[in-house]
Amino acid sequence: MKPSHRMELAVAARRPHFRSLAPREHGAYGQLALPMVVALGGGAPGSSALLLAGGAWAFFLAHEPVLVLLGRRGERARTEHRGRAVRRLLLLALAGVALGVVGLLLASPAVRWAAVPVAGLGIAFGAVLAAGAERSASGEVLAAVTLAGACFPVALASGVDGATAARAWLVWSLGFAAIAFPVRNIGAHRSVTAPASGRLLPAAGVLALALVLRGTVLGWLELVALAPLVLASACLAITRPEPRRLRQIGWAIVGATVCTSVVLLLAARRSA
Repeated sequence: MKPSHRMELAVAARRPHFRSLAPREHGAYGQLALPMVVALGGGAPGSSALLLAGGAWAFFLAHEPVLVLLGRRGERARTEHRGRAVRRLLLLALAGVALGVVGLLLASPAVRWAAVPVAGLGIAFGAVLAAGAERSASGEVLAAVTLAGACFPVALASGVDGATAARAWLVWSLGFAAIAFPVRNIGAHRSVTAPASGRLLPAAGVLALALVLRGTVLGWLELVALAPLVLASACLAITRPEPRRLRQIGWAIVGATVCTSVVLLLAARRSA
């Protein structure tokens, strides 16, 4: 090999590989996007709702640069892309704060109060992320509840009734929690997994809680909205699909989430 060729290979080996700083957790996009569609589509969003929605997306997109800087994507990624990650994080954090603050200033007091528990959940998830427990069962459920909760003040700012918006948040939280557990078990060795009755506990527990809350907290439309996610959770728990079918599993969950979105959107429109 010629010296020039060896030099070119050495330079290429040292050159940082391109790496996207977009979040890699594809399911999380749906956990924010579809509740956001319901929050915006359930009313008549104005500048406040749109600004709050933009702020939520900015904070969501900041997740990947944080993981890179914490070394969760590997030491090589942190070394090679530290500068890009810092710049991206600062830009998104500033955008999230600016959009959120302006959106809240333009919003009603009810919207500002609604943002308080969501901010608390965001801080709690930040602590979980810093502790490295974001992939635990509780961490994944907290992330899902926080992402769905980000749409709560957006819904209020769009003119959705407060009780309707709160019920939608509860439905999303219960549904995403039911889905999280069987998805975590995909790829687990079939000989060491729990019996069917144990695997169905998340879906059964969510269903039982929803039935207890029926008539007081949840109406019949919310129960119908929750059904696709509970059914998807039960199907995954029973069938225990192989990891090679992950793409089909993802699309099935997206389909269930879209069905939930349609029913919640109808509920929001009916309350308007």
